[in-house]
Amino acid sequence: ILVGMMPDATSYFSPLVQTIAIITLIYSSLATLRQSDFKALVAYSSISHMAVVVLGVFSNTIIGIEGAIALSVAHGVVSPALFVLVGSVLYDIYHTRVIRYYRGLAVYMPLFSLIFFITTMCNMGVPLSLNWTGEVMSLAGTFQQSPIIGLLASSSIVLSACYSIFLFNRLAFGSFSKYLTYPKDMSRREFMLLAPMLIVAVVLGIMPNILLTDLHVSVTQLLYCI
Repeated sequence: ILVGMMPDATSYFSPLVQTIAIITLIYSSLATLRQSDFKALVAYSSISHMAVVVLGVFSNTIIGIEGAIALSVAHGVVSPALFVLVGSVLYDIYHTRVIRYYRGLAVYMPLFSLIFFITTMCNMGVPLSLNWTGEVMSLAGTFQQSPIIGLLASSSIVLSACYSIFLFNRLAFGSFSKYLTYPKDMSRREFMLLAPMLIVAVVLGIMPNILLTDLHVSVTQLLYCI
């Protein structure tokens, strides 16, 4: 909306906004690695993803803006799925959000672990997920405008992999934690709640043109205003 309303300001302040976005991306990613509460970890990871969206929007390129929109859509389905998994499913069963109390859930909660693995992979932007499409396009647009900023922004790929793999590895693998009792897998209701979100993220990741074809004309018209 702001790009269309204030095209001159968007172009003029792009370097400043992108610098702030780079600082936000790196700082929030490092802060994510230090979280002991898994709900806070998911929340901080959302900040770094939104920083990539800002970089894509203010790259003032077609591919960058399209990537930012795709990443926003991906974030809109993957992040809620993560919040449901860790903030609802796990917390309702064990009544704690402290990561160090969890271990070995793959043995007693195989369905949860599978869904959590797919969601975590989407969140870190592996190929064939919509997050990957959005991140690659956003970073490509950023590289077109400024290779230095694009190179710094690429650190998000490594950092997101670090905290995503850490969270899944800590929760799913190892011997079952002595702090947890009465393990039970996720219910059918919870599975049916999460399935549509993951289907959207994966299907649009495999066939992104479903989303991008309609976006291309609108984004092209928008950039003619800048």
